[in-house]
Parts: sequence; C-alpha cells; structure tokens
Amino acid sequence: MKKTLFIALLVFVLAGCGNGSERQSVQIYMWGGDENINKYIDQTVAPYVLKEHDIELKRVAMETNDFMSKLQNEKSVGRKEGSIDLIWINGAAFKQGKDNDLLSADLLSDLENSQRFEQILLETDSGEPIEGLEIPWGKTSFAFQVNTETVKQPPMTIDELTEWIQKNPGRFTYPDATDFTGNGFIRQLVYALSPGQLKGDPSLEQRQKVYEYLNDIKPYLWREGKDYPKTLQQLDQMYSSNDVDFTMGFNERRALPFIENGTFDKSTRTLALNGEAITNAHYVTIPFNSPNKEKALQVIEALTNFPMQAEKLKSNVWGDGSVLAVEQLTADQQEKLKSIEASGNHYLNEWDNQSDFSAEMIQLIEKEWRDYVVRP
Repeated sequence: MKKTLFIALLVFVLAGCGNGSERQSVQIYMWGGDENINKYIDQTVAPYVLKEHDIELKRVAMETNDFMSKLQNEKSVGRKEGSIDLIWINGAAFKQGKDNDLLSADLLSDLENSQRFEQILLETDSGEPIEGLEIPWGKTSFAFQVNTETVKQPPMTIDELTEWIQKNPGRFTYPDATDFTGNGFIRQLVYALSPGQLKGDPSLEQRQKVYEYLNDIKPYLWREGKDYPKTLQQLDQMYSSNDVDFTMGFNERRALPFIENGTFDKSTRTLALNGEAITNAHYVTIPFNSPNKEKALQVIEALTNFPMQAEKLKSNVWGDGSVLAVEQLTADQQEKLKSIEASGNHYLNEWDNQSDFSAEMIQLIEKEWRDYVVRP
C-alpha cells in the first residue's frame, strides 16, 4: 500500500515538473546584429533576471521579418502554444503584429507601474496607436558618425554634405533601404530637403526630391552607387576599416562603446544633419501564443526598471536612451542618469527631434527607392 502511494506521488510530481507553464526559461527573439546589444542581454540582463526572478533568459538572434513570419505561420495553422516568449519590435513589424492579432493584449495593464514611462511613448509607434500591445524599451535619435581625423571640417548641413561627397568620391555610402538604418537615412533626407514643410508623412513630391538627390550623388558614392552595404553592420565594418569616412544609425550614443573597445577610431564624433534628427522608440512585446506569458512579463519588468535602464544608457554597455519619465524618478536617480548621459565633446552639434513616418510610409520608401534609385 505504501509502495503504491509512493509511486502515485512520484508520478504526480514528475507530471507537474513536465508542465510547460512552470518552466523557468524565457526565449527572447531579437535582431542580433549589434555586439554591444547582445552583450547587454547576455552579460547584464540575463544574470539579473536569473538572480532576481529565477528566470533563465535565452536570447535567440533572428531578423525581425523572420520571427514575425514565424508567428504569422503559427497563427495560420492555429498553433496555440508557440516557441517565442518575448520579441523586440517596432514600426512596421508592430503594425503587422497588431493587424494580424499576433500580439498579446493589455500588456500595459499587467505591469506593476505603467506611470514610470514617458507617456508619449505609450501612444503611437510610427503613427500606429499602441493600445497597450507593446512596452517601450528604449529611444534613439538618427545621427551620423564621422572620422574627424580624415574629415577635418565635418559637413553639418545637406549642402555641405553634398559638396563633401562630390569632392571625396567613394568615401560615402549608406545601407540598402531594406535595412532599417538605410531606410532611416532616406527619411532623414526628406527632412533635410524639405525643411519646415513636413506635417506627418511626406508627399510624393517631397519623396521624389530625395530620390533625385540620391541619383545625383550616386556616381560619387562607394562603388559609384552600383552596390550598397546590405546592413548597418557592413557599413560599420567599412567605417572601422577606413573604407569610408562616415557611418550612421539610430542612437546618438552608438559610437561611444565602439570607440571605447577600439572598433571605431578615437577621433569619431557624432552629428545630426541640418540640426534635425528623427527620433525612434523601440519596444518589447509578447506574442499571442507565448508559452510563458507570466515569466515574459517579469522579464519586461526587469528590462524597464531603473537599474537596467540606467545600465543600458552607459556608453560602454549600449548607450541606448531611457524610456523612464524623469518626474517619476527620485532626485538621486535623476542625477545618476544625467551623469551617465554626459558625453564630453562627442557631439558636434545640437539638434531638434523630429517625428518618424508611419509604418506604411517606411515600407513605401523601401519600394520606391528600388524603383527610382536602384533600377533606373
């Protein structure tokens, strides 16, 4: 009788251990093209959530389009329990997820303190109402990095940049518009070539002005514009190898860790063209069929608390902007963020933040760039 009871209890315990809802690991699917971001997740966030929440955070490097396609496929076949717990997302991918019911609802209401965020970041993502479907993780401005050792007088305006490109053939390029940074460069040019004229998405006339400009400078670009870096990583490698004198990207502090670890020349400085910079926020969210929503929410709590936001802001870690509302922070916390944000003489100018375009416009620019710039 005792033996039978023992076996029954053992079977019950083993069955409980096999319950997927009780697992202590969280899979976060995210773009993996930045070494510093990967290190931040693996070496800072993962040990933190393991210690604080007994959760093993596993980073899965995958292109955003690929994991969104994976979720779309799982939705179409009715898979109620998927393999993705948490994803890094924004812009067009967010709209795709929202339109196709790929995201968990009411995430904001599930968090302990939704007031800790800058409230504007909870409203729209590239013009699309968020409605509690994603949680802000970071924010950045689009900026250019230049080697001031080889470019003694960095161009600060669109006219100065054009003149420099023409006088220094082969020393400037930008990523393919299918890359988020390459597309961002084109969107930044829209502002530069139509100053003070934008209210929302640009008109066809304003976009055509940019495509004409890109065709005009094409003969002076790296490889005469017959080829473009496929990704920001490739452009960064070209810059670090002194094949070109400029790189670029969303995050005005992005160069600092690369300077510190020797990837970029120590003379690298950052500027915003025409004193304007598109500001872009990025988010985390939970898929509709996450097998571990409760634990994924705990990871989101960790990613957006003060210790992890402050650590993320450090230039030798990631340099990504905080999403926390300053007025919600203590005086000590505000002072700490100010200290971390200090960058000495790294910025060559100040800039005004400009709104990004809608997800539909970003996709349209990608198509139009191929039609009007690549194929002519």
